[in-house]
Amino acid sequence: MPPIIAEQAALRQIESIINQNGKTLADVNLPTLDEFLDYVPQNEEEDVQVLIDEANRVRPLLNDNKRQIADAILSALSEQPNNENKQSRLFFMDGPAGCGKTFTYNYLIAETSSRHIITATAAWTGIAATLLKKGCTLHGLFKLPVPILENSTCNVTPNSIHGKFLRQISLYLLDEASMIPKHALNAIDKLLQDVCNNKFPFGGKVILMGGDFRQTLPVVKRGQPADIVEACIKCSQHWQYVQRFSLTENMRVQAEEEEFSQWLLKLGSGTLPLKADGSFRGCIEIPEQCLLGENESLVDKIFGVAEEDDYAKRTILTPNNVDSLAINEEVLDRLPGDVKVYLSADTIETDDLNEINNFPVEFLNSLTPSGMPVHCLKLKIGAVIMLLRNLDLKAGHCNGTRLIVRALQNNYIDGQVLTGVSVGKRVFVPRVQLTQSDSNLPFTLKRRQFPVRLAYSMTINKSQGQTFDKVGIYLKNLCFSHGQLYVECSRTRWFNTLFFKIDEHSLQGMSFNKCYTNNVVFTNVLNL
Repeated sequence: MPPIIAEQAALRQIESIINQNGKTLADVNLPTLDEFLDYVPQNEEEDVQVLIDEANRVRPLLNDNKRQIADAILSALSEQPNNENKQSRLFFMDGPAGCGKTFTYNYLIAETSSRHIITATAAWTGIAATLLKKGCTLHGLFKLPVPILENSTCNVTPNSIHGKFLRQISLYLLDEASMIPKHALNAIDKLLQDVCNNKFPFGGKVILMGGDFRQTLPVVKRGQPADIVEACIKCSQHWQYVQRFSLTENMRVQAEEEEFSQWLLKLGSGTLPLKADGSFRGCIEIPEQCLLGENESLVDKIFGVAEEDDYAKRTILTPNNVDSLAINEEVLDRLPGDVKVYLSADTIETDDLNEINNFPVEFLNSLTPSGMPVHCLKLKIGAVIMLLRNLDLKAGHCNGTRLIVRALQNNYIDGQVLTGVSVGKRVFVPRVQLTQSDSNLPFTLKRRQFPVRLAYSMTINKSQGQTFDKVGIYLKNLCFSHGQLYVECSRTRWFNTLFFKIDEHSLQGMSFNKCYTNNVVFTNVLNL
């Protein structure tokens, strides 16, 4: 067991004893626990044997592409960083949805751990992190600031508990790399150089990133296409040194659905045929078998005959939050039972009375910034909800986790997990203080509310990293950014489980009995 982990385990045991007497570690002059290192002591020898068995089981299942990646990583780990190889310890694994990136990560975790090599796994979002063994978010692993700016640094010092922990890690696996801003990658580079006291890139550590640049890219407020591309890690100073590998064989689809897999690749790469002239010129055609008729209801199609167990496997996706909220309200109205209403307490972060008077509470109540719960939260027992904050990542209670409401109390919501590593477990969700500082508002909004929203429908970005048995896509308006339509369509596995409902207007709709919509693809970022 690494010394820093042993220290944390000892402190945790001491804490559990003194807590029975109402004391804390600080009360007895002991260091506080680093919550990130939430280690539960286990039989180390048994753990190692389990990992050896897992690595031996998975290794024969690797195809040539995956084996090539694994061999390159293991070879790099066998070498000490030096002037000759200092630029060749950074790797990228490209693969469309379903090609086995997570499978490859989890094999490497088992293989390296069985060899007593310490590995850390992280993803840009909490929901993707739960798919990785011992996964966490990049913000949690590296203590990245919010927002991340050009000169941002991580809040870790070399001699801190967390700094010592990062120093002992040999391999970092970073998923959803297409969403990582280059400024975040630069901050991680500076952090690892600092904590390792090593001026080689990333402190000489081996880094494997994985992702799919056909998916959505870093969010840039009011950014133009050129700004969004510039924010990608492909425009980082480090990208020129990255060793790149590609996964091409789709593991999710059955042989008879190869047509859908190939259609997805063309959709994500921007190579589907475009309408050449007339109305909707430059748009793609929606597959006829996926299109709902004018009088068909998307809500009925997705949820009409759904049993409770089906809710976690179905969703309706929209490009913007407003449409998603409206669909959720429609589904809630169809559920039996009484509505319970929870109202938030809203303030702004200021001591200036004049500023407070300029923004009355009624105005604050009317706002629902991205990622925040609504002021007036309406729920029913049996409703499906989604967490909007990471409550306990290691337990799988993270931003994006979906629950079904079992009880609605005044001070907490009793939910049962529908997805991820904690399926079936009960979670008591408390009210929390939420702060929205990175928004278009001229002030910082503080909202005390339950960090949940209804989850029958969600935005495209919220769905990234998840797979469903049945997906509805509602396009009241066009998809407006790179990869959105690709992400929506790749959340399921077959044409016959994908359904479109499109509002007709001058930019999308029917022409000669075919339906067209816009597909935004920044081909320049794919070609970098």
